[in-house]
Amino acid sequence: MAKAFALVFLGLILLSGCAETVAPPETEALPTPTQTPVSFNEHVRPILETKCLACHSCFDAPCQLKMEYSDGLIRGAHPQSVYNGTRLEKQATTRLGIDADTEQQWRDLGFYSVLARGDQTRSLFENMIRLGKRHDFAPNSKLPEDIELGLSRSNQCVSNNNFADYADDHPYEGMPLAVAGLSDDEYATLTGWLSQGGAISPLILETSAQEQSHIKRWENWLNGESGRQQLVSRWLYEHLYLAHLYFEDAGADTRFFELVRSHTPPGQPIDIIATRRPNDAPNGPLYYRIRPVAGSIVHKRHITFAFGPEAFKRTRSLFEATDWRVESLPDYSRASRANPFATFAAIPARARYQFMLDNAEYFTRTFIRGPVCRGQIATDVIRDHFWTVFHDPDDDLFITDADYRESVTPLLALPGQDNDLLDLGDNWSLYRGKRNRYTELRNQAYRNSYPDGAALDHIWDGDGNNTNALLTIFRHHDNASVQRG
Repeated sequence: MAKAFALVFLGLILLSGCAETVAPPETEALPTPTQTPVSFNEHVRPILETKCLACHSCFDAPCQLKMEYSDGLIRGAHPQSVYNGTRLEKQATTRLGIDADTEQQWRDLGFYSVLARGDQTRSLFENMIRLGKRHDFAPNSKLPEDIELGLSRSNQCVSNNNFADYADDHPYEGMPLAVAGLSDDEYATLTGWLSQGGAISPLILETSAQEQSHIKRWENWLNGESGRQQLVSRWLYEHLYLAHLYFEDAGADTRFFELVRSHTPPGQPIDIIATRRPNDAPNGPLYYRIRPVAGSIVHKRHITFAFGPEAFKRTRSLFEATDWRVESLPDYSRASRANPFATFAAIPARARYQFMLDNAEYFTRTFIRGPVCRGQIATDVIRDHFWTVFHDPDDDLFITDADYRESVTPLLALPGQDNDLLDLGDNWSLYRGKRNRYTELRNQAYRNSYPDGAALDHIWDGDGNNTNALLTIFRHHDNASVQRG
């Protein structure tokens, strides 16, 4: 009897697990759109941030529909994926605020509207949230098996004209997809906004007097005319263009800014230099400008860097400490892009290295954590937990031995300048030889200088107060993190 009871009990457990996959019933009556005037920034943006940005942000936003920027909704969607591991050649860049300015220009680049109704009674945006609201999933229930999820999901980038077919084929894949759906109030707000015309007001980013003072100080210095200043400014830009800058003395009102290249000087509206790479030729006047970060802050791209009075003072003390000269400014050729050690050789090696040591967490984040957004493309080969320490400048031969530095610098170029993956074979052969020769020279130089080998004293101790000296790094399938200590 006990055995039979146990078998029945086990069967009930198994059946109860299967019962949770029952498809949700269709909701007959949907909430009525609100008649109260709806503001995009005050009412709509908070809903998008809560329910949409987890997917529709960063560079891997499904169908390139990015919602952290108001311009992203105006731009709309595109069937082409930004991350395509099978393509062999470059594809056109579609960066918001850079590669097009008007809605028509985006349409010319293949984007289609998600807000326009066209021949339909509803826009694609409304159709998608309406489909999602019609099938609310019960709390703690399993999703229907036919909902495709995960990084390998094949996104259905349909226009409004094809929405009916999409709804028939994917009845449970309305928006927000497979998560806690819109509440009745949220749905009423969004549909009310759409029925009132779906107007999108740009977010006005006004800078305070204190922020303007910081910006003016940095821009005046970065745009100095001497050859030495131009080289330092280029080096700083090419190392900080990913940063979300903040001023340390902002207190609770901290906002974030970015360093950009512009064809216009300080005091004039910024005219972005829209090159593919940050170290491509500007093809015109070049000025370094600072502007507020627009849109919602997304963690994957939020790599912060202090840029206030202390950072300004420290930066100048490092790069202006000695009387070094620039005989001629480097160009933006392929060779200059490939080897920053040669491009910026005139800047004292100690200054360059110390700046990076001072801010080691930031620099390690830029290549460990992102901002690739689809981290699996970069991190799936390294799933690990490790610690990082750094070589003390006083014992680093690249800093202390000019002859050694001069001999290895030509070997430190990196691939990545080609647009065609079919060139990979030639690059492998060329750069493998340089890597092997560099390793030989480095090992020999350190054997000569330190015959007893490395010692703990060769590790940088943060000069006694800098917590960047020891970093903890976690990497897993789709993300990574860097922490001090």
